[in-house]
Amino acid sequence: METITTILKLQITLLLLITAGAAGKKLGVITQGFSDGLSKFLMNIVLPCSIFSSFQTELGDDIWRQSAQILLVTVAVHIFYILLGAAVYRKSDPDRRAVLRFAILCPNTNFMGMPVINGIYGSAGVLLLSVALVPARCFVMTVGLSYFLAGSLSARLKGLFSNPSIWAVFAGAVMLLFRWHLWQPLAKAVSSLGSCNTPLAMILIGTMLTSLTREMLTDRSVWSFCALRLLIIPLAVALGLRLAGAGGIVAGVSATMSALPAGAVTMIYAKAYGRDDVFAAACIIVSVLASVITIPLVNIGFSLLFQ
Repeated sequence: METITTILKLQITLLLLITAGAAGKKLGVITQGFSDGLSKFLMNIVLPCSIFSSFQTELGDDIWRQSAQILLVTVAVHIFYILLGAAVYRKSDPDRRAVLRFAILCPNTNFMGMPVINGIYGSAGVLLLSVALVPARCFVMTVGLSYFLAGSLSARLKGLFSNPSIWAVFAGAVMLLFRWHLWQPLAKAVSSLGSCNTPLAMILIGTMLTSLTREMLTDRSVWSFCALRLLIIPLAVALGLRLAGAGGIVAGVSATMSALPAGAVTMIYAKAYGRDDVFAAACIIVSVLASVITIPLVNIGFSLLFQ
């Protein structure tokens, strides 16, 4: 019941932020120019700060074994995401294919992951999630970002390495490896900018809400994506962990991460790279709403499977 309450509160918060964006667009407070500028601000400044901050994790000696386990599991799960997206969406429209593959690879761990896992597994779960976010970020900002790029291999690599988020991954990984820390005022500024990612992204999604049609919200592609992201993937990940002999908090955190809805950054990149951003917004909104029901259900299934 506590988990359901936590998730419901998160969903209400997300919807209120989305509503604020929709109201701003409807009232003319948020113009098209402001919306485009906000998208660029998010992609080039806020998101890199959020990524860099996620690497600023202190690991105690007593948790290194579990950390090593969840790193291996996270890498395996993301390889599964990549192969699954390639197989399921190989014949989809190119603009939608980029959105769908990215949304499979990038669940909403930033905003929903931390409080949901904290409510279920406590501070130990949050620490393991922070560790798991390191390889997850690397996959999303390399393979995931490449889904939105077109052209020759050299052109795609140039586009990939011109994105500030890539350099945030490299810099953060070096800082984590050598246990370096930013000067405290600078670290606070970077962390504060990074924490703006979810509210600003949700407001930007809200500006798309006025463009959504009834046909889009009843689109079979949106609902089939939600079934895959929220039910089929968590079931497959849980069964894979069970067959591999994984258990305990590592398996629980990994399985819960796989059950989260599409990440808000999906729409940011869809808009920035000229893909179907309205379709991306529909996938995010519908999956967030549906996850109110699916996350408690899959967590009950996890507890039965790993007991």
